[in-house]
Amino acid sequence: MVSAALTGQGVVLRDLYGWQGWVIEVDIDWRTWSAGEVRDIPPPRTRRNARRPCDDPELVERIKKAAEAACEAPRSSIWFVSLGLPSPHGKKKDGVRLRAETIATLYGCALGLGLSPKRAISQVYGLPITEAPGERVQYSRKLERWIEQARKTVNPATGRPYLAAYDPDRHAPRVWPIGRGHPLEPRRAQPALPEPVREGPYAGRVLTLRVTRTSPPAREALDAQGQGWRLIGPDLVVEGQWSDGRELPPLPLLRGVSPGETPLRVQTLVKELEGRYPGAKVTATVTAQAMGQAGDVN
Repeated sequence: MVSAALTGQGVVLRDLYGWQGWVIEVDIDWRTWSAGEVRDIPPPRTRRNARRPCDDPELVERIKKAAEAACEAPRSSIWFVSLGLPSPHGKKKDGVRLRAETIATLYGCALGLGLSPKRAISQVYGLPITEAPGERVQYSRKLERWIEQARKTVNPATGRPYLAAYDPDRHAPRVWPIGRGHPLEPRRAQPALPEPVREGPYAGRVLTLRVTRTSPPAREALDAQGQGWRLIGPDLVVEGQWSDGRELPPLPLLRGVSPGETPLRVQTLVKELEGRYPGAKVTATVTAQAMGQAGDVN
């Protein structure tokens, strides 16, 4: 299973499909949260002239997307899923079955994340999408062939095709998907949810949280080196204020929270405060420094 760890310099990936034992280091430009140089470190006793992950440009591109996904929202995890599966590109031994398994896995993953499966798979594997105003979206013949193979190829473990036939009620995506610069729109809009009725001694009051991140311990050292950017700090600082202007007593630091974990930790804190102040509406504004991009959590 692919694993990822954030470091001061970027992201470290391990156990990519077909590259067990290799360590992949990806530099991240924290000003733009974009991937830079990719380095592959072989396991011990690897031959000098052995094939390397960075020899495959298509794999390197997916590695970069996965590294960027480590700093983003959970929906970006589809890039990690792709790194744990054989690429559908090219000819391989038992290639049709492997391709069917990969496409079916990513298709199901996209649906589980609320994405458009065809758009998500196209983005992951660099397949073209043709769009024109007033016309139906056209996907590549290669993608359509891959999906058809996944629906016809039988999984020997279950006796059923790897990918079930299309069901519009189950397979219509719910939200846009996979990260900055990848506008995968939904096929149908979600209905607006009514504001819940709030009851309790704090009904009608709004508590607004502001979430920022601490400065990194090494900031002064970076300044001394003349670097024009900052690493992010490890902890989140939470400040609260009521709608009538009264400040909330100091809240504890959220320690050791990575950018990818930030939304879940903030959502958990919002629920805790709603329980502490029955009837209150609690919202949180997460700064770009804390999240990698500005966002609101309700």
